[in-house]
Amino acid sequence: MFQKLFFLLFLFFISPSDSLRVSLTGNDWTINDNINYTAQGTVPGTIHTILLAANKIPEPYLGSNDVDLRFLIKRNWIFTKKFNLSAEFLASNDISIHLEQIDTVANITINLCLIGKTNNMFLRYVFNIPNPCLKADNTIQIDFQSPITYAFDQSNEHNITYNDTVMPTCPPDYQNGECHVQFIRKEPCSFSWNWVRRY
Repeated sequence: MFQKLFFLLFLFFISPSDSLRVSLTGNDWTINDNINYTAQGTVPGTIHTILLAANKIPEPYLGSNDVDLRFLIKRNWIFTKKFNLSAEFLASNDISIHLEQIDTVANITINLCLIGKTNNMFLRYVFNIPNPCLKADNTIQIDFQSPITYAFDQSNEHNITYNDTVMPTCPPDYQNGECHVQFIRKEPCSFSWNWVRRY
């Protein structure tokens, strides 16, 4: 069974007031892994849905493709989008970005200004944006860290700091999952299923 491990962005927008909002959802996002994958696609979406729609990967639910595509979730991914803001919008002194859901560990920059960091899939994030960071033509970039790498790093840091291992380190082999889910605030089923046999 395909594991939904990566990068669900439900909705986010920039809002200086209740009356002015700019949605950043749409089909004009570009994703890349800085290795060999680049595609344009729709957000809300995941790396799998975007790459599948762009004919870059096979159907993840078919056969053993979940296992064959597992390397995708062990890479870091960059999502970018260009967007425009009106002079009226830019005149506001109170501009924020609202991320209704972001999965999971990411740095958000606009025009190379670091706006905020996320590390919890279960939280709604709101970050204030300094006016000098915005202009009429803008680029937002979201740098996602692999949840697998992040969980491993957090586990390793805990083990070194406390000389202690938090069990279980990995799911049973028959679940064909990933390790250290207890070190990341992400839906546990992203790291393994307990009701699907191993391929």
